[in-house]
Amino acid sequence: MSTSYQNFAYVYDKFMDNIPYEDWNKYLIQLFQQYSVSSGNLVELGCGTGTMCLLMEKAGYQIIGVDNSTDMLTIASEKVAGNPNIILLEQDMRELELDTQYDGFYCICDSLNYLLSDSDVLSTFRSIKKHLKDNGVFIFDLKTPYFYETILGDQVFCDHQKDCSYTWENNYFEEERINQYDLTIFIKQPDQDLFERFNETHHQKAYSLPEIIDLLSVSGLEYVTSYDAFTSNPPSPESERIYIIARKRNGENKQ
Repeated sequence: MSTSYQNFAYVYDKFMDNIPYEDWNKYLIQLFQQYSVSSGNLVELGCGTGTMCLLMEKAGYQIIGVDNSTDMLTIASEKVAGNPNIILLEQDMRELELDTQYDGFYCICDSLNYLLSDSDVLSTFRSIKKHLKDNGVFIFDLKTPYFYETILGDQVFCDHQKDCSYTWENNYFEEERINQYDLTIFIKQPDQDLFERFNETHHQKAYSLPEIIDLLSVSGLEYVTSYDAFTSNPPSPESERIYIIARKRNGENKQ
């Protein structure tokens, strides 16, 4: 699994302020309702700084937010403080240790792309199946090979704000289907005119839809369907992000 967010966690929300989380939330709720999960207990994998946890809780769900980054969870805990309907856990999604079964799981914002091998993805799917109720639904998204090859590729991105800035050097290794981005982050120190520099390297892997369907089948989860993100259309060769729906069949107890 790729390196978890560290120093970048503390400025993540500032740099991700262009993401329409509320629109993404409406789409996610629509999918859960479409597959008969209109209420209940959900687990968010890769919950990050907790933004989607709060939106899903506002929609009436009880939320368990899971992430393997201590720094991300530090920010999330400040956001959800005092909310009795959200619990945060520091765990690896490949080896979940939860105390009951849940109505649904979701994993968005390309968190599953941080799993760098088929075995990691399979372990995650099996871990989810173990903690999913019969007929429970698992919804997740993935950035596509097309996105990494054509949209990101080998480029440099920068963002500069009042108290922080970053440079993102991106490289996509087509043969391995690994996307690497090297972050150089500058964060202004409190009450000083000094910026501290941090460096982080992250990796994601591009998976094809047939590969994911096969891994779901091996794990014992049932593939239901997939969509071009934020639509009701099937994925196309130029889809940049896709959403996948899976579920645990009634009475399915294989590990």
